[in-house]
Amino acid sequence: MIAHEFKIFDAHLHSYGLFLDSNKSIIEYLDAHNVEKAIITTINRAAKISPQMDDIDTNQLKTYKMIPKGQLNHDDVIEICNQAPKRFYPFFWFNPNMDSQNEEESYKILEEHFKKGFCGIKLQPSINLIKIPRDILKLIDFMQEYNKEYPIFIHLSPKFSFFSGTSIKDFSILATKYPDLTIILGHAALSMELAIDIGLNLKKYKNIIFETSCSIPLGILSLIRNVGHKRLIFGSDAPTTNPLQLEIDKILCLPISKTQKEDIFYNNVYEFMNKF
Repeated sequence: MIAHEFKIFDAHLHSYGLFLDSNKSIIEYLDAHNVEKAIITTINRAAKISPQMDDIDTNQLKTYKMIPKGQLNHDDVIEICNQAPKRFYPFFWFNPNMDSQNEEESYKILEEHFKKGFCGIKLQPSINLIKIPRDILKLIDFMQEYNKEYPIFIHLSPKFSFFSGTSIKDFSILATKYPDLTIILGHAALSMELAIDIGLNLKKYKNIIFETSCSIPLGILSLIRNVGHKRLIFGSDAPTTNPLQLEIDKILCLPISKTQKEDIFYNNVYEFMNKF
């Protein structure tokens, strides 16, 4: 029995993960939580929590590779989408940091996936060590030449030991340079401080949409009050980082209206994704 009354469009779903019951398909998993549609991408199979990480010093971490060179295989996403084409919106997890030998091949791979129905790009700055906007200018120009409507999903990535992170300034520069580009800012309320900073400083960029996965509920509420609920979209990052129900509960518990919850859970993301 579904524990809530809302239909859901999940803007941040992965093809598999720790929180997917091995006896269930991803579609059964979504059905159990009333998720009618989802933006889906693959997952980095190379990134594993390893006990050997304790033996790596800070200098080694700077060169530690958590992802293979080139592009990830997205056959798992294609297989899932083929089972329910009207339900899924596949995004390609793209690595823009590659050597010159792999660059031409990478863009060929990306175009092939666009032709197969992929309708957006996902970036993981902390895993691929991407500097925003410097490292993605060619990628965005390529995307917009193919289809100006395609959104780009970028993880908010705070600074840590071997990566300088993404900043509010990075996103403001990107949004200004590409005013017609829909930018989905993932994990937008990752902490209270970030949520306040983001809400106050990115409010004026109407092409930035704020996604809720891995966020704290009060941070989500702060964003609603600063940028308006129509610019928030529900994402779970399930079944990789979180159980779906945990992320759903963060929206359910908010002291906002049913209409606002309906918009965040479904209507807001549907408005700009239903064209694909």
